[in-house]
Amino acid sequence: MTGTSGRQRVPTDSLSHLNVLIPSLPEQRATAHILGTRDDKIELNRRMSQTLEAMARALLKAWFVDFEPVRAKIEGHWRRGESLPGMPAELYDLFPDRLVSSELGEIPEGWRVVALPELIEINPPRTLRKSDFAPYLDIANMPTQGHAPEAVIERPFGSGMRLINGDTLLARITPCLENGKTAYVDFLQEGQVGWGSTEYIILRPKPPLPPEFAYCLARDTEFREFAIQSMTGTSGRQRVQPDSLSHFKLPCAPQPVAKAFGRAIDGLFARSSAAIRESRTLAALRNALLPKLIRGEIRVKDAERFLKERGL
Repeated sequence: MTGTSGRQRVPTDSLSHLNVLIPSLPEQRATAHILGTRDDKIELNRRMSQTLEAMARALLKAWFVDFEPVRAKIEGHWRRGESLPGMPAELYDLFPDRLVSSELGEIPEGWRVVALPELIEINPPRTLRKSDFAPYLDIANMPTQGHAPEAVIERPFGSGMRLINGDTLLARITPCLENGKTAYVDFLQEGQVGWGSTEYIILRPKPPLPPEFAYCLARDTEFREFAIQSMTGTSGRQRVQPDSLSHFKLPCAPQPVAKAFGRAIDGLFARSSAAIRESRTLAALRNALLPKLIRGEIRVKDAERFLKERGL
């Protein structure tokens, strides 16, 4: 470095004297292939996870918003033993063949209109002692698409929302809410309590509704618009107050429908989460390999044969 004290710089031409070991071209290509296939699999898993999640959300909309099974019966598009996409034929018997008027518009006969707290707990209590180390989800790592957070770290509990597997986290502050920051908690160990930002609202369905119901609802356009319109506070620091969500109304399905919905989406979320876990493992392996490959600590043996066997 040259220059006066406090203003020293590295001359550009000094880098020209550096000697860098470069692997052979076949080894470079083999290394790129190894890392590239992992990146391809990570991207494939991401798309698959989002597709499976989208299927679950579409099922909620079909059953609890558009009432497609009921409308199919009314319009004569259904006969016993037939099915709609994503719905086995035997489930049709759970739905009526008539819609009736309600404050929300037409809903299936025998269903009720209820306020959100009748079906979903808002910020249920959890136990976590001060300074206990526990998984922490920062609002910066909350996803805007998909249910899985970017990263979760261990840190001592201070002040924040306590959460367990099966909780849905809704960012309540602007612009995070408008940007879609929402997560489904499935990254904790069995019985473990984690924690996160005070700017979360936690939603937890009451049985027989499955835990995933709250996440699908939190991604629903109508629910999000209601939450956004409920925000209060000064410009740039507006928030949704948990009590305001208590005024959101939704149809309450009979217990057999709620249980059937849980069975229908449980596998979709399980496969989505499995894809995400595999991607995290692959990313960790890639990140561990990359610096070792760059430093030459790990080499691809017989790179030309490696490439030939893979048709590269």
